[in-house]
Formats: sequence, C-alpha cells, structure tokens
Amino acid sequence: MRKFALTLLVGVALFMAACAGGSTANTAPTNTVVPPPATATTAPTVVPATATTAPAAGAATIGMGSRSFIGGTVTIKVGQSVTFSDPATTGGIHQLVTGSNGTFAAEAGAPSAFASSTGIAFSPGTTMAIAFPTAGTYMITCKIHPSMEATITVTA
Repeated sequence: MRKFALTLLVGVALFMAACAGGSTANTAPTNTVVPPPATATTAPTVVPATATTAPAAGAATIGMGSRSFIGGTVTIKVGQSVTFSDPATTGGIHQLVTGSNGTFAAEAGAPSAFASSTGIAFSPGTTMAIAFPTAGTYMITCKIHPSMEATITVTA
C-alpha cells in the first residue's frame, strides 16, 4: 500500500510540474493525423507515427508552447491543411476548439474535428494536420489554456 501511495504521489508531482511549463525539445510525434477529404464530414483518422503523411502543398503550421501558440495567425486556401504541432516531450495537454478565451463557440464551415465542445486533444509530442474545406476566418482556442488563441483565414 505504501508503494502505491508513493507511486501516486510521484505521479501527481510530475503532472503538476509538467503543467507548470514544457520542454521545447523536438522529438518524433506520438501520433499523426491524416485529414479527411475536403468533402468528408468525419473526424480525422489517427495513424501510427511511423506513417509519413504530408499536409497539402502550401499548408501552414501552428506550434504549441506550454501556454501559447507559435505562429498563431495563418492564411491558407480552401482544402489546405494547418498542421498543429506540440513538439514538447513533457508537459500538459491542450484541448483545441473553435472559439476564444478558452470557450467553445461553433463556427459554421469549421473542420468537423472542431465541431463539438470537446474539440481536439493534444498530448505532448502530438502533431495533427487538419484540412479546412470552407473559406472563412476561424478562431481556435485551448480550453485548458484560455490565453492560447489562433486565427486561421481560409481563402477561396
């Protein structure tokens, strides 16, 4: 019982330390997401990190720090992808949704992955490419870190 309690205490301490900040070391992602075709209405499919999938030509990348986006304002064309990347190997998770200030707000035309209040969960080391099939301006925020906000403009 003492061993379990000690293990639990160490796990909680590591989690708390990870939430306080993140490493910026680059490593291979644990998951890669392949975006659905522009006409699909299903969520992205997660494939093993060993698979190599490239986002559409001309796509943009938005990185994630411990509490902020890196390159959080991008412009792409309809059907192109935005690759969201959390290069940290340790740290807290992010939960991305459409909206602002950490609050979900449905946005017409947003990718289906953002269509619910649960959005997309990112653990450290995760990279996902999300296709944007409809022109418009989309606000993306993290429900866990409300100061994280990105703007994606999709042009025809």
